Amino acid sequence: MKQWSREELALLWRYNNNQVAQMTGRSMEEVGDRRLQANIERNGWDKHDPEAVTKWEAA
Repeated sequence: MKQWSREELALLWRYNNNQVAQMTGRSMEEVGDRRLQANIERNGWDKHDPEAVTKWEAA
């Protein structure tokens, strides 16, 4: 999976997963996973409940 650019990450704030996938050429799964990761980071869920974080612990 290639690195997300700032422009692509900004799209997550403005558009739904389907629209972001169409604009970036990424899969729906990849967009959904990145949105979840962004929510975890933004809301501090990884710090408040480390067990709620799964595959991003190793990243």
